[in-house]
Amino acid sequence: MKQITISEYGYLGCDGVSTRGNKFASHRNLTPQEFKELKEYWEGDKETFKIFTLENSKCLKATNYVGVVQTSSISVEILPKIYDDQNELKAICRDIFVQMLKPLLGINEIIIDKANLDVTNDANIFEIFITMFIGEMDKLIHHGVKLDYIAQEDNQYFLKGKLKFNEHIKQNYIHKERFFVEIDEYLLDRVENRLLKSVINMLLKYTSDYENKKALRQQLFIFDEVSFSDDYEVDFKKVNLHRGMEHYDLPMRFTEVFLLNNSFSSIRGNEHVFSMLFPMEKVFENYMEYVLENSKTKLGIKKIHINGKKGDWLLGVGDCRMINQQPDYLLEMREEYTKQFIVCDAKWKLFDVRENESKGCKIMSLNSSDTYQIFSYLNYYGNALDTAYIFAPKTAKNQEEMIFNYLDDKHISMGKKLKVIPIDLESIVQTHTINLEIFQHVS
Repeated sequence: MKQITISEYGYLGCDGVSTRGNKFASHRNLTPQEFKELKEYWEGDKETFKIFTLENSKCLKATNYVGVVQTSSISVEILPKIYDDQNELKAICRDIFVQMLKPLLGINEIIIDKANLDVTNDANIFEIFITMFIGEMDKLIHHGVKLDYIAQEDNQYFLKGKLKFNEHIKQNYIHKERFFVEIDEYLLDRVENRLLKSVINMLLKYTSDYENKKALRQQLFIFDEVSFSDDYEVDFKKVNLHRGMEHYDLPMRFTEVFLLNNSFSSIRGNEHVFSMLFPMEKVFENYMEYVLENSKTKLGIKKIHINGKKGDWLLGVGDCRMINQQPDYLLEMREEYTKQFIVCDAKWKLFDVRENESKGCKIMSLNSSDTYQIFSYLNYYGNALDTAYIFAPKTAKNQEEMIFNYLDDKHISMGKKLKVIPIDLESIVQTHTINLEIFQHVS
């Protein structure tokens, strides 16, 4: 199967247009059949319609979704837009994205086997997650696959178990020598194992990695006596990881990601196309929330209010309230700090920085609506620090922190400031924490 990697906002097409010099990594040399399969998937429903926009009749442009789309003939990996078609950066960018997703999907305890990934250095995001799942399943099997008492109904020649009287009358009106009974048998066919077998079987269909395929076949054989799940959502509600089932925890979390994906907002494919795609803006916002939560102690944060505090309204008429104030993160600081709150936003944007040589200063491509919104927050929260912070991904064009003053109608500083902090994701994903220096103005 052909493997292709592009970035957010990159192009996918069969029009043969050169991608040299593109800002985002693209591929425009698909075969007509490969493009047809992708386009049919994109046109499938209102959810898949979010993934691409139509550039022309032979080309699609990716949006902000990152992950994998796999048709019968092609596997397309979409990486975060910090990837710019350089081979070295591809592996780094892929690892950054996987590390950002792990805590959000509830699988942060899993350590990726670096030696294993070195062997399959060009494995896409999907194959990496399959490899991690296989590793956790190997641990589960080594620890022991759990059995349970399963109620079985049977029409037999001897009375054993509980007689199902109504069914017995119906089935054995003539055959007086038989008994329709319900027997509890100690079997592997419990609900957790049915879900695990179902996900192994599903991944076996979609993986294109030889080692993953081999390992999944071996694991499927272990569950030979287990039936498949008929209804994933119903069966997940029956899962009971009681004492003694701790080794099922991580494999079941993976299973929920692959079968339902309801632990995080994503888009899935259909029976002909597999896709596992995540909106990058939401990934970044949720990841920075996770990082701030991990950094609360050393940053002096007492509580993090996500999307502001409840009941924070900007407009009112009579007893009616309108326009809820919702900064991404409103940090409530500990009592020893002078200011009680710090306003922070996360923007998954590539801010361009350029030198204004005539005036001897640098300017940044900030969005006007973002700056208006943050100014509103700074004025609304009376006991907030006068500096608001924007977290953005660090890139070659955005390497250093920049502070901007809000000006009045006479172009004099109002005392309110906006500070843009480039987040070095390659460094942060190692510890999932932020250094104390980012709030050096807090006192």
